Amino acid sequence: MPIIGIDDTDSAREMCTTYITIEILKRTSLDLIGFPRLVRLNPNIPLKTRGNAAISITLGRGMGSKQEVGKIDGETVHSYERFEEAKLDIDLMSIIEEFSPRDEKTNPAVIVTGERENENFYWEAVREFVDYREVKGRIGGEIETINGDVGIVGANAANSWPEKHATYELISYLKKERWGGNHFVSPLGAEYLERNFPDTFDNFDFANNYNAIRPTTKTPVLFGIRGIDHVNLHRTLEYIESEPYDSYIIYKTNQGTDDHLVRRTISGTRLYDSSIIDGVVASNPVMIRGGVAIFDFSDGSGSIKAVAMQPTKEFRETVTKLRRGDRLRLFGGVTKEGYINLEKFKVLSLSNVLEIQPPLCLNCNIKMESVGKGKGYRCRRCGKRGEGEAKDASRGIAAETYEVPIVARRHLSRPLKLGVIA
Repeated sequence: MPIIGIDDTDSAREMCTTYITIEILKRTSLDLIGFPRLVRLNPNIPLKTRGNAAISITLGRGMGSKQEVGKIDGETVHSYERFEEAKLDIDLMSIIEEFSPRDEKTNPAVIVTGERENENFYWEAVREFVDYREVKGRIGGEIETINGDVGIVGANAANSWPEKHATYELISYLKKERWGGNHFVSPLGAEYLERNFPDTFDNFDFANNYNAIRPTTKTPVLFGIRGIDHVNLHRTLEYIESEPYDSYIIYKTNQGTDDHLVRRTISGTRLYDSSIIDGVVASNPVMIRGGVAIFDFSDGSGSIKAVAMQPTKEFRETVTKLRRGDRLRLFGGVTKEGYINLEKFKVLSLSNVLEIQPPLCLNCNIKMESVGKGKGYRCRRCGKRGEGEAKDASRGIAAETYEVPIVARRHLSRPLKLGVIA
């Protein structure tokens, strides 16, 4: 059976790699075997495209029971678990050349193989830096590329994904003549799903009034709905108010799985790694230019600067409530040497922070005022002097896990509402 891995057919300006699925299914006489796969790659790699996604599609002659996975031009698309072998009956590269943008940063790749690749390749591609110039000898099947070989890493990673952890995404597409520009997707539907469909996630960010199912760039996609139950995703369409879409497909995906994260020490964390690190806050957080919250973090093997960037919005305010001595578990990625961008953190324990508070004047029954740093306090009415009182500080933070808001969440990051994958 042909297993087809595709990557890097989009650009910063247009297209979407997943749309190629629609054109393949339109043109082939073969059946879809299983769900099409949407695989997100290491989010820290500078070579990544906008969505940092690759796809894998398996085709054959379907047999036995089938299930609905979408619609194309009004016709229901089914997938099959059982199949007979069949040869590929379409020219994949002509589709890629027709729809992939002409862009010096776009490097489309197609890999066609008869069996799944070793899953180790996927784990490397989602967690580390894989050099496309050094991997051709590890990839089986037929490889075709345009404008260079960058895309072979993602294409092979999609083919080798073991589906150990998975969610689903329903993606709807516009007709080709309507690509680009602004399109209508009412936020009310996204709000309804966020409130009433607990098995869906990242639909609407109420704190930041952000409609997360609607793309913000030029793309064939009208909206995308993520969830853990593929059957229930069909139902969500009843609650979406939007302009017409031409097709939709449900993908099986590694989104929301935390597949990119690995437990490491600071000394064992390299550039482009995504890590889970236990350690201690080594300096009180500060907010620096650009709205970045930053603090030093150490674990005995080394130290690193933990940062919450401006797009993480209110998450930064939570970060600033941390204090030196707090024990944390950090989750994040290294995009610059010596810095880890936070996706979430768990408070393991809080240090006892004492706060010096002005004493009460016993004569006037009002709080004294500071005379100056290290000079004590004085009552503004009677002039009586006094010393500050050390009390436990109330910081508004507890021993729990905190995550960035939906507006800033990476595709791979697992929302807390879905629970932790052991």
